[in-house]
Amino acid sequence: MSTTGSTTARAKSAGKGKRRTQERTEITRSKLLEAATRLFTEHGYEGVSIRDIENQAEVQRGLLAYHFKDKESIWKAMADATFNRLHEEMDPRLELLGDLSAREQIAFIIRFYVRYTSRKPELPRLMSQEGRHDSWRIHYMVDHHIRPLADSLRGPVSEALGFNDRQFMHWYYLLAGGSSLIFSHAPECQLVFGEDPHADSVVDEHAEVMVAALLG
Repeated sequence: MSTTGSTTARAKSAGKGKRRTQERTEITRSKLLEAATRLFTEHGYEGVSIRDIENQAEVQRGLLAYHFKDKESIWKAMADATFNRLHEEMDPRLELLGDLSAREQIAFIIRFYVRYTSRKPELPRLMSQEGRHDSWRIHYMVDHHIRPLADSLRGPVSEALGFNDRQFMHWYYLLAGGSSLIFSHAPECQLVFGEDPHADSVVDEHAEVMVAALLG
């Protein structure tokens, strides 16, 4: 084999090795983030240790610090990822609503949020866990995610319903709590009403009830 051919082969081998390393890195980060999401949203920040996350992710000890530095950093990455998933699904849809009235836009958002939280319980769980305490975490979530999201709703809701800021505050918490509680309390719902709240027909009915309740 010529020197040029040997060099090319080594370069290709090095390239493949680098890609495999990057893939392993992404897989490990993903597993850690998934584990952190499950644990933080179910047990809260104080109830979870770094080792808990590594055990849940089934990775070697010390890998969390390697990929995320510390517990605070992985919590922030988890919170960002949780809200980013919402925006990845919602934002492209909102771009198509420009020709609708404010009332129709709000109805769409309500239906979307009900259906989203039926599939992604980690978002309302995270907000419920952290919203009860005045910590650096709720300040982080409010500054980076919750306030911008609420502000984006304020204009259309005020236009559609004629609400002032105080009235919008009540409306916002009716949306946040009313949309998701039936899904987070699924075992209770099944015992009391004999219904699976995650059934498609129940999710659709809940979305329409929320539209009627929130738009009047």
